[in-house]
Amino acid sequence: MLFPEDKHFTASHLGEDFKRLDVPYTNRSDKFHFKSKDFTKQFSHIYASRLDEMESLIKERVKQKWGNKHPVKQLAELKEDSPEQCIIIGTLFKHQELKPSILREISEENQLVPQPPRSHYTDDADILILEDALQRIRLMGKIDVHSVVTGAVCAVLGYEDGDGRFRVEDYLFYESGPQKPLKSLECSPLLVLISGLNLSSPNDFSMSMELLQQWIFGNLEGFGQSRDWEAASVVRVVIAGNSVKASVKPKNNLHGRPTVESTDLLNAVKAVDTFVHNLAQSVSVDLMPGEFDPANHMLPQQPMHQCMFPKAVSFKNFRGLSNPYACEISGRSILGTSGQNVHDVSRFSKIENPLEALKSTLVWSHIAPTAPDTLPCYPYYQKDPFVISECPHVYFAGNTGEFRTEIWEGSNGQRTRLVCVPSFAETHSIAVVNLRTLDCQQLSFKVNEFDDTEE
Repeated sequence: MLFPEDKHFTASHLGEDFKRLDVPYTNRSDKFHFKSKDFTKQFSHIYASRLDEMESLIKERVKQKWGNKHPVKQLAELKEDSPEQCIIIGTLFKHQELKPSILREISEENQLVPQPPRSHYTDDADILILEDALQRIRLMGKIDVHSVVTGAVCAVLGYEDGDGRFRVEDYLFYESGPQKPLKSLECSPLLVLISGLNLSSPNDFSMSMELLQQWIFGNLEGFGQSRDWEAASVVRVVIAGNSVKASVKPKNNLHGRPTVESTDLLNAVKAVDTFVHNLAQSVSVDLMPGEFDPANHMLPQQPMHQCMFPKAVSFKNFRGLSNPYACEISGRSILGTSGQNVHDVSRFSKIENPLEALKSTLVWSHIAPTAPDTLPCYPYYQKDPFVISECPHVYFAGNTGEFRTEIWEGSNGQRTRLVCVPSFAETHSIAVVNLRTLDCQQLSFKVNEFDDTEE
């Protein structure tokens, strides 16, 4: 089907007799919204609350795997002169010489000691340390320093050797806890995941975006493999960050982070508003902020203010939401981010595959374990909202380069659909999850190159 290039389609062009599926939806993102803003707290509090919550959860996993034959001890209870096989629960910390330092950044700014730019900060000399509430100890043995990151809470089985180090014989993570059983569905609701629109102006609508809109409106007949993947079954569209195009400023920028000039930003936001306005006339749209969008930089990113989207906000189908974002659709638990957590895990470990990084955060039971060490986050005091205490059915990350997906199966029978959502600006494709079966497809809207694959 061909469309004239100079025409911008809207929901007024909906297919005849098009009726969209309607299913129950509940927003579960309250814990990611700021109740109050207090930046006077130390970041040590978030580690303390994380360890306190995770320790009580992990003890159940310890009993399941190792039983009661090994005592669970605090680091202060270890004795070098009489080593005993025991279990220690604590927070991992990686000592990395290549880790960015504010002192190095200041030196670079003043051109004293220029530092070469890096995308990864791992080194063979990295050291792994375990910290509990009072002390820390270096870990050796059967645990790979490059397969974990700072901030993950785990239980280690082993003993203290004569050099004041803990020799690890085995270890475990919480693995995201229990999961609600899947109830059978008669219909096949579809969840559409988009990221990386990178819009820059109201006229910045490619033919691929026009085709995407037309598919959602139900005007592309036969686009899909079966009735289970029809556009009428799309119940919600989640735009997972980086909707605004960022350009690099030729000014001093300690982190080398792309920024956007005010005029360009205004035009980009107008473009996002127009796109979301079109979709919201036909389907529910959830807009999450990303690294380069006009929202607070630290996690959790708060919803972008509705005043920036005067067109879209007039529709009740449109919601500005937080990053991370959690919801429940048709009894399926959905959890996802705009991708900063996955990128940061890859930077500070040798887990370079985004899908493996996403899976690791699920195993570690923490959305963003590297926050606040290397990923900015709000200094929470009493509770860490990023702890995954209940395993989701769908877990996604936006802006991860190419599309990747698989089913993760946990040790307690959990089954979670992992989805790495590609950048639409780069790949012209989206991810679509069938919430009845948890199958996932990539749909490509490249002009003259319709491509859909399933994994």
